[in-house]
Amino acid sequence: MDDKRLWFLLNEVAQGLGVEVRLESLDGGDDPSARSGLCRLRGKPVIFIERRQDTAQHCRRLGLGLLGLDLDGVYLRPAVRSFLDELGGSGGRGDEWDD
Repeated sequence: MDDKRLWFLLNEVAQGLGVEVRLESLDGGDDPSARSGLCRLRGKPVIFIERRQDTAQHCRRLGLGLLGLDLDGVYLRPAVRSFLDELGGSGGRGDEWDD
């Protein structure tokens, strides 16, 4: 599956969970975790993603944000589930934020 299609499908999952996804120019300096992440803004979940990254990285960051949520009982298309399973099994959430 191409990155643009995956990005669309991941956004669909986020929307279904009531999560806002925001592409922003984030200046984290030397701290890679400041470039993207899941947080609560006025009580609502928001995933911030560094807009200057490519679509593959956008997908990865959004996927990692989604993994921080309760996905039990959420329908995930097979390609999305496979993508999230790969992210979740690749050494843990903390390692993924450091590239």
